[in-house]
Amino acid sequence: MNPSTSLVRVLSLALGTALLAPLATTQITPGNLVVLRVGDGTAALSNAATADFYDEYTSSGAFVQTIALPTAVSGSHRRVVVSGSATSEGILTQSVDGRFLISVGYDAALGTASVVSTTSATANRVVARVAIATEAIDSSTALADAYSGNNLRSATSVDGSAFWTAGTSSTSGSVRHAALGATSSTQLATNLTNVRVVNVFDGQLYCSSSSGAFLGVSTVGAGTPTTSGQTITLLPGFGAAGTSSYDFFLADANTLYVADDRVSGGNGGIQKWLLIGGTWTYQYTLSTLATVGCRGLSGEVVGGVATLYATTTDNKLVTVTDLGAGSPVTVLVTGATNTALRGVRLVRCPSVNTEFFGSGTPHTGGTPTIGAVAPFTMGASTGVTANGMLANDVAIFLAGIRIPPVDLSTSGAPLGTELHLFLLDYAGLATDPSGAATWPLVVPTSSALCGGELSWQLMQIDFGMSAALPLAVSGGMTTRFGI
Repeated sequence: MNPSTSLVRVLSLALGTALLAPLATTQITPGNLVVLRVGDGTAALSNAATADFYDEYTSSGAFVQTIALPTAVSGSHRRVVVSGSATSEGILTQSVDGRFLISVGYDAALGTASVVSTTSATANRVVARVAIATEAIDSSTALADAYSGNNLRSATSVDGSAFWTAGTSSTSGSVRHAALGATSSTQLATNLTNVRVVNVFDGQLYCSSSSGAFLGVSTVGAGTPTTSGQTITLLPGFGAAGTSSYDFFLADANTLYVADDRVSGGNGGIQKWLLIGGTWTYQYTLSTLATVGCRGLSGEVVGGVATLYATTTDNKLVTVTDLGAGSPVTVLVTGATNTALRGVRLVRCPSVNTEFFGSGTPHTGGTPTIGAVAPFTMGASTGVTANGMLANDVAIFLAGIRIPPVDLSTSGAPLGTELHLFLLDYAGLATDPSGAATWPLVVPTSSALCGGELSWQLMQIDFGMSAALPLAVSGGMTTRFGI
């Protein structure tokens, strides 16, 4: 079987029948925008607990779909409601690995008056994790020890298995860390308890604030800390009086955009900062909307040029391409009456990933092992590798969808022989004198593949084995397609 033809058939079949696991259900489309909307438009917003939604739009502002966050408890999953009038709530982030959108709220009944003032023991502070690939919502992280009597405002994560949260409370505020499904958390720092937005860029945890001397963006410890005793440190150059910083986007190591919600004074909107000589230096504000500030902020850099998306204090979703001071701002969406557009994310493609699972069973000369030449990046060359095979023989490469293991020993294979795949295709390739072989392939450039997964396993027949089914297998490998 020709490996290139075989791979094309695998991918074509997987896409054509939606058998790539993450593509088998409705998904949030990478490259689109997701806005956190507060309220369903039927009643005026107040300080009471209010339903919130993820609204998906194309990058040009065309509506795609709405995902409602839960307003009822279901098993371990809690309600995720927010205050209708608390403008600091509703920030939206995406996990570093790109697989999840993340927001926060309260486990409280709709209509709960002054929900911000509730204790966290009464109304747990909840982190919502929404899968890009499946739209599955996990709201099992419900903290009883955080932000009591005040706001939980935002959260972020590396891979959805744990979270950093941000909010305010004199007793339990600041940046905190909690595992997925936890009911308690760790306060990382105590030198700043009033925090707005938390996010991770290039392996460093950052937060924004407009409290005391912390006017702007700060680092939280070094790297991505998870233990107490950290120090929040304002980035050098920030701290101008009157600053009201919310969401932020680190375009590269030397370029930082910050949403500021001031509606007067000239700096409300999207501020651009450059790192010059070790100090962050304000350049200009991207806003042609007069006395309008911004709170939610997201963006991307293509060819060295940043395109930004923001939510505004007058309830709009806007975009601007930074071509210099005075770059025009375009309104994409205007929020409906009795709703509020809060956070926004330009959804990135989930990052590439390779995961190994299961174990191999040996033949007379060793145990087959599987690997990848390079990450499965769209448009790039890679390959699936076989080692530990019989020399000058045939290695059978299997491609398909990962399933619970099937015990092949019941068919006469050696004990421990398990098949982990629902097969889509296979290829038989000659092994070299060292027992190695490679299935070469090129991952197609297709947005439909973004975040999709394909699993692999090796087999080899060895008639020197004593088993009735003289079969040796490798462990499995799952590859996720990314950009």
